[in-house]
Amino acid sequence: MAEDPYRVLGVSSDASDAEIKRAYRKLARQYHPDRNPDDAAAEERFKAIQAAYENVGTAEERREYDQRRRMEDMFAGGGFQSSPFGGGSGGVDLGDIISQFMGGRGASGGFDTRSSRGFGGQAQTPPNEPAQPTRGADIEAGLDISLEQASQGTEVKFSHRRLRRCEKCKGSSFGKSRRCAPCNGTGVQTKGSTLTVKVPPNAEHGQSLRLKGMGHEHP
Repeated sequence: MAEDPYRVLGVSSDASDAEIKRAYRKLARQYHPDRNPDDAAAEERFKAIQAAYENVGTAEERREYDQRRRMEDMFAGGGFQSSPFGGGSGGVDLGDIISQFMGGRGASGGFDTRSSRGFGGQAQTPPNEPAQPTRGADIEAGLDISLEQASQGTEVKFSHRRLRRCEKCKGSSFGKSRRCAPCNGTGVQTKGSTLTVKVPPNAEHGQSLRLKGMGHEHP
């Protein structure tokens, strides 16, 4: 996402609409090109102020911006994709967990779950085929297993958090002006769960395992 408009305008994210408007007018006057002729820095600052106000200048624009920011925050770091919803051709709206055996780290191997499309990537739909429903993003997580476990095979439990459709609105409030209170208008809620990954005997470096339907859910 672009530069935080609240920061550009010098207000907090919980500032009132009136406070945002006052801050915008003050800064716009201060950095207006008419007051700062031949000042390239002031011109760029003025453009940034204009762009920031376009994002949060009205109640509707502000609501949409805040909703986008909440969704991006949900997926930032910690194994979440940088894009909230990856594209896909599986015909389902659940993401997957892709488990890949890493190995070769001294006394213990590694087990790394990662997205099959990478960060923010999308599967391509062949020409002349109808687009499939948007699916939830895959999840990346990390586990460690010993070399003995990799050789003999094992079961490994791990806990992770993923986005599930809101139990109240069933995802219907996403993108709507009327917010659902439990999910705050995002259509999804973060839930924890524990999974068991079965590692086959003689697992090798680079071997992948897919846990279908255990990634993020699309609202």
